[in-house]
Amino acid sequence: MADNRKLKVFLCHSKDDKSKVRYLYYRLSDDGFDPWLDEEKLIPGQDWDLEIRKAVRQADVVAVCISNDAITKAGYVQKEIRLALDVADEKPEGTIFLIPVRLEDCNVPNRISRFQWVDLFDKAGYSKLKEALNLRMKDLNIRFDLSSISPKTSRDGIRIPILGPISTELPLPDTYTASNKYEFIEVARDLLPSKTGNLFALQVVGYSMQDAMINNDDIVVLEPASQVHNGEMAAIWLPRDNEAMLKYYYEEENRYRLLSASPNMKPVFVRKSEPLEIKGKVIMVIRQTRIDNVKLINND
Repeated sequence: MADNRKLKVFLCHSKDDKSKVRYLYYRLSDDGFDPWLDEEKLIPGQDWDLEIRKAVRQADVVAVCISNDAITKAGYVQKEIRLALDVADEKPEGTIFLIPVRLEDCNVPNRISRFQWVDLFDKAGYSKLKEALNLRMKDLNIRFDLSSISPKTSRDGIRIPILGPISTELPLPDTYTASNKYEFIEVARDLLPSKTGNLFALQVVGYSMQDAMINNDDIVVLEPASQVHNGEMAAIWLPRDNEAMLKYYYEEENRYRLLSASPNMKPVFVRKSEPLEIKGKVIMVIRQTRIDNVKLINND
């Protein structure tokens, strides 16, 4: 009989790659996996070294996220890799347990180079990673029914207002009040990060984020924020163009750089002397293919 649970994926990473790995955490969570990321899973007062060791040992898969910085710097990530290798040696031969995940074009450390790696920066990289995780689920005889994204009771779910499309229309509101004019989406509470505020959702228009697996009519769930870290995906209001947009955000010396996830779209540059308003940080994507598995509520 199959074990009905999520696949546990430990995300081993350097602190310098936190923003990229955080987004991977959200994507894996959205796709029905159970990723482990220190900033999301650790509780104040816990012995973090002990908890990380436990998480690696309890993981079904360890994804070792590597970059040029990660492989050249000393730090706790090197200790995590050693621990993951020790656990991998205890697994039966041929087990998919340790997966090197290249965040950028870089060398794979010799000690983990015997494991086939995946390039997350490649267009098909995330799909290949999911394929490996699904094979691991099959090997462990576990499953997770995607329909469970819909909460079983009202106590299990969070109602999130869909404020409308993110497009070239009106600026996003400064407050996110659940009024009767909004349609709502109800999402299972345990699929959302534990540290969230008053969430809201927007419907995506167009294909500017297609390489991030976000397509037209998908729904993004956001946490209100006026500041985000470099590399995070945010909803941004740009008064000069009278446009609301969904972009990766980067702050540079004299300007802001807003990146799409499409090879056909150029970056948007905004001088720091120009107004720019961050309205929210993306924490979850609900793809159009899954809309039927999520409870939509109309307040008519």
